[in-house]
Amino acid sequence: MMGDALLGHPMATDATEQLARDVESLLDSEHGELLLSVGDFVRLRIKRWALIFFAGMMVGYPTAGHVLSWMLNQTQLIPDEASIVILQPLEVVIIQLRLAAHLAVALVFLTVIVEAALLAAKNEELKAKLQGVELSQLSSLSSVVLALLCSLGLATAGIWYVIDFLLPLLLDYLQADAASIGVTTTWQLSAWIGFIAGLCLGATIGFQVPLITLIALRGGLVTRQELSQYRKHLWFAGFCAGAVLSPPDPLSMFLVSGPMLILFEVSLIIDRILP
Repeated sequence: MMGDALLGHPMATDATEQLARDVESLLDSEHGELLLSVGDFVRLRIKRWALIFFAGMMVGYPTAGHVLSWMLNQTQLIPDEASIVILQPLEVVIIQLRLAAHLAVALVFLTVIVEAALLAAKNEELKAKLQGVELSQLSSLSSVVLALLCSLGLATAGIWYVIDFLLPLLLDYLQADAASIGVTTTWQLSAWIGFIAGLCLGATIGFQVPLITLIALRGGLVTRQELSQYRKHLWFAGFCAGAVLSPPDPLSMFLVSGPMLILFEVSLIIDRILP
């Protein structure tokens, strides 16, 4: 009753009418047209994305079980004096569901990017806006395929760096640090998996630095002189990323951020060498 009385109050009525006018004005504007276009884009494809997500979950759940078994059998990921424990009855099931959900979301995200790119390629207005950007070297199908292969190769290199080099050093250090104060190292399975997955994700993203840099340089989005001018800022950002993705000590931060900064400098050298 009180809610009905409030809704019938003149001030509430005026506010509702003003909100309706603002929404109508927004929809009639250029930004409103964009919102409607995005809404149509999502509405027409939501069922397809739901099916892709479901398929990703169905494939990802058993795959996550194999990944867990493989990780637990990697002796370099578990120091000699450390042990992995399960503290909840459903912990393994929950971990597999989370990993499967991550895979499903990644598949949906990739699908959205591909569909949006195909839609943008057919948009004449967007093409006209991008005429000032020198994308001729990036527009061919072969260049796109090459970029995707390079991205996959860099991601694989990043994961290899984490699994075979970075994680053994960090985990041994963490175990030794705990042992130095007389504490037995016992890690919960979910925390251990989360730590490894976070570093792998960070390396996968960080190792894309040379590809992103070369695309920006070759596409005319930025010049080598501008990157050189802001090198100190970019290095600072790289160390900040390393600090976020690593344990709080200088060695770990350097081991995480170092490869990203080296790859950035290598990309500048490659751009200078290539015609």
